[in-house]
Amino acid sequence: MPHGLRAPLACLVWLVCGATFGTALAQTPEAGATPNARDANVRQVVLGIISFTRWPAAPAKVRLCVVGNADYARDLLSGPLPSIGVPVEANRVPATEPAIGSLCDAVYLGAVSDTERRQLLANLAGHPVLTLSERSDSCTLGIMFCLNVDQERVTFDINLDTVARSGVRVHPNVLRLARKPGTP
Repeated sequence: MPHGLRAPLACLVWLVCGATFGTALAQTPEAGATPNARDANVRQVVLGIISFTRWPAAPAKVRLCVVGNADYARDLLSGPLPSIGVPVEANRVPATEPAIGSLCDAVYLGAVSDTERRQLLANLAGHPVLTLSERSDSCTLGIMFCLNVDQERVTFDINLDTVARSGVRVHPNVLRLARKPGTP
């Protein structure tokens, strides 16, 4: 492994609390976590995934677009995000924005209608954009990473086919930590 990946990978693995090979990346807060703690845990997992994603042309800053009614994006949108090696800037963007594939390097998807989701995916087609969703069913609907947020932890599922067709590369160790849709 290149020396430059060891420290960030160690940090991401540190976020994995109780996860083993073939299970999910997790951030485990105190039992009965408050919504603010869940927001912070989602932020850590999202930034961890972003930090191990590579685009065909490295962006000077990662433009993270929050789309739809997102329950856990408060910490992503609240101001400067912690450094992950490259600055990350989060902004809200409408699901129906035709230029979203050019405006965003990563999309964090909250609740949207089926029509809006289909339009979003059509507008992202052909662009190297990392996609993450708060809805666990989104991985079967064309999103790369689908978060599972509960009282105790944040885990994610992955759609490997969508990742393979996306134009972005995600470090293999992160892919191994994710659950594939349909696995317990």
